[in-house]
Amino acid sequence: MLNIFKKSKDKDNNSVEENLVKITALLIHAAKIDENYTEKEKLIIKKALLEMGTSDDQVDNILKDAELKEKDSNQILEF
Repeated sequence: MLNIFKKSKDKDNNSVEENLVKITALLIHAAKIDENYTEKEKLIIKKALLEMGTSDDQVDNILKDAELKEKDSNQILEF
């Protein structure tokens, strides 16, 4: 019975990370509006992720996933 709770907690962690990836993709999309996505903008986004409670270990992975998601998307409706 305890395993049931662990699975739902893992699902919650995955959905939180998925939401962070989507939020980050939206931030990246906003940064790319002027077609000039700079390192300074990337650092601002990383700082925002850290303020949202993301651990240092996860920031680079979330940013990488979000950059791919934003690059592959043709609409921002999903975000």
